[in-house]
Order: sequence, then C-alpha cells, then structure tokens
Amino acid sequence: MPARADGAAAAAETKPGSDPATTAQAAAPPPEPFAYTLGLGALRYPRWLGAKSQRTIPIPYVDLNWQDRVELSTTDGLRVDLLHGQHWHGGLVGTLTWGRSRHDLGSAASQLPTFDTTAQAGVYLEYAPMEPLSLGLRWRRDLQATGVVYGDLYAEWDLPRLGYVEHSLKGGVEGMNGRGMRRFFGLDAASAAALGQSPYAPGRGASQYTLEYQAFVPTSAHTGVALDFSWGKLSSSARQSPVIQSYGAPVQRSIMAAFVLHY
Repeated sequence: MPARADGAAAAAETKPGSDPATTAQAAAPPPEPFAYTLGLGALRYPRWLGAKSQRTIPIPYVDLNWQDRVELSTTDGLRVDLLHGQHWHGGLVGTLTWGRSRHDLGSAASQLPTFDTTAQAGVYLEYAPMEPLSLGLRWRRDLQATGVVYGDLYAEWDLPRLGYVEHSLKGGVEGMNGRGMRRFFGLDAASAAALGQSPYAPGRGASQYTLEYQAFVPTSAHTGVALDFSWGKLSSSARQSPVIQSYGAPVQRSIMAAFVLHY
C-alpha cells in the first residue's frame, strides 16, 4: 500500500485555487516503472500459530514494486504476475510461516515438539469484478521437506480514502493438508503422555479465519506510517487441540507499524 500513496502526497501539495485539470493530474500520476518503500518498524504477533503469549520484534519494512507485476513486501511476501489482465491476475507467490522454538513454548518446552520457520512457494489467482474489490485464492507448499501444503481464499476491499489516508480491509479463510494440521495442532503419543492428554491427529481442513486492516498515513510527499492490524480465529478442529486448550488461545492478533520512505 505505501507504494500507492504518491497520488495522495501529490494532492496534498496542490495549492488552493489551482487548475482542476492540474489538480487531477497531481492526484493521479501515471504509475512509475519501479516504486520502492523502505522503513523501520515493529511487529507484535503470537509466538507460534495458536499461542497465547506474544512477542515484539523490530523489523525492516520493504515494499518493492516493478510495473505492478513483481512485488516484494514485508506484509505480503513475493508476488510475480504471469496473468495481468483488467479483471484477472495470477502468477507465483512466496511466503514465510513462523516456527516454534523452545523459548517460545516456555513451560511447555519439554512436552511439545518444536519446528523451524519455513518458506513456501506456490501460485495465486485473483479476480477483480469491480475496481475496489478483489477475490482470490492461493496454494503454497513448504520448500523444506515437511510435506505441508497451505491454501487460502480471500476478499480484499480498498476502502474510500479518509483525507489522504489509504486503507483496505481483507478477510479470508486459511487451510492446510493433514500434515500441516498435525504439525501445528497435533499431539503425538509421546507428547500426549507427557501432558496427560490423549493423542490428537486432526485431518486436513480450515485452520484459521482472518480479518486484516492495512493503512498508509502520509506525513510528507515521500514519508509516511504503514499500519497493519490482523485478527484471526482458529477453526474448530484447531481449537479442539489439547495444545491450544492447554497452552494456546483461539483468537490470534498481530499488529505492525513502521515509519517509511517511499518513491
């Protein structure tokens, strides 16, 4: 989103009484062949998928966009358009999924298994029936040999501007194959015995429902504040896991804020 804020910044510099045509051009400049946003911020998020506790880390904020066909973003990962039509977009995606360390598990470190952060690669297809609305789906697979496959359906709405503030709302449902559900929410026999619980091996299906709000607040022609608020609720099969019931929480929240420079 920050890379799309140049129009709002240009409009903010237009003086009262200027020519309407000139004002319109300033408010909606042609897209740049290459746009970039760089900054520094902080992210607060659950220590692992389903965790009750959270942690806060500093993060570099990056959003690189080439002709709106290739984008690398801190919030959305990598996107490469191979299908670039008026209503249809599709191509390749790359993302990350946080792991679970012994430090993250705290008092449960000796009972629950840990796993590494993984990178995923996959494809996406998106349809925009009207200008502010996009509907899409993604399919991704861990690049490491975990056998985990992810899928999600989403809808994104570009909300009307609040002055020069650009913002959007995105809702979706995420799912995994059986290996993924067991990796994040399952409990094998050894761990179950250590916790005094019954083993739990959920099958494939939905893992989480999410609602996300993103905003960009310009502070000058080339600076601003990027915000991202995410709220999620685990699906019933994930919530029923003894791991979640004993050490986690069904509601997952995260927030990111960064001060950025964009061109």
